[in-house]
Amino acid sequence: MVDSPGAMKKSLPVPELQPLDRYDLSRAKTSASVRWLLNKAYGSAENVPVEYREPCYRDQYLQQHLKPELVQLLVSPEIYCRARALEQAEHGVSQPAAQGQADNGALLQLLVKKGFGPKVQEVDVTEDDLSAVPINTKAHLALIDGLMSLAANEAVGRVKMAAEAELTGAGAPWENALLFWVNRLNQKLRETTEDEEPSKTCTDLQTAQDSCQSNRWYWKLVPIRYRKDRVQSKLTPTFPVVTGVKDLSNGCAIAAALHYYCPQLLPLEDVCLKDTMSLADSLYNLQLIREFSESSLQSCCPLAVEDLLYAPPHPARTHQHSPIL
Repeated sequence: MVDSPGAMKKSLPVPELQPLDRYDLSRAKTSASVRWLLNKAYGSAENVPVEYREPCYRDQYLQQHLKPELVQLLVSPEIYCRARALEQAEHGVSQPAAQGQADNGALLQLLVKKGFGPKVQEVDVTEDDLSAVPINTKAHLALIDGLMSLAANEAVGRVKMAAEAELTGAGAPWENALLFWVNRLNQKLRETTEDEEPSKTCTDLQTAQDSCQSNRWYWKLVPIRYRKDRVQSKLTPTFPVVTGVKDLSNGCAIAAALHYYCPQLLPLEDVCLKDTMSLADSLYNLQLIREFSESSLQSCCPLAVEDLLYAPPHPARTHQHSPIL
């Protein structure tokens, strides 16, 4: 939301937020990773069978486990090979019949060849690890990580990136390229907004002055320069500088990027863009992103609100947002 006179926040439901001190990163990663795999294997989140949409359950001791029926699905190679085949089909790449057969061995070889071979504690994941019962969760998460990295790398590889993209962030090249892309979009929006600001500020300043003069008798006592600064600060959205994943946790940069491509579906006025974001502001943006994903992107986001809000790194598990206002 651009905090301007007359602007109204879009009404969104308030999510039940798990406190940071109770947020388990490993459990969250398991749930999100399996959701991503299922979304890919079934074509979209909407096609995932209802019984799989929440991949985990809690026992009487409140410990989280993968559902038994989902474990059976994971220890067979079909789900992984199907996810890879559909991922390629989305980009117009067809597999030969022999390669389309379910074979984790071939999939592991492909990932190693592409530089994304899954490892657990520096040891290569094997077919036996993936078919082991009880399930070797770490091996499966490593395989899903490899598939996600390969998919992201291939998507980024289809777009010509500037050389400085490699200098953004401290992650893998594809991750740095994505951060660079999001940052560049926000920079473009910032420049566009600044170019439009002088004329817009003048018009809105007069409107705001007229409104305040009619409702607040003391407005005339405030020096013009302070009135102008006050109104201008309310009209100017603050677009963040993105240098790492942590800069995405308040939803500003992601929501702004979505607006850039879909301005009619996600107006900039609906996004909260402030210099100092409260926890409530961040939750609002993240809910906005989730809603956009569900309504316009076939629910493609496998992350919960907490996964976005508590994006690493969080040294000493401290929260970087200001208190709720």
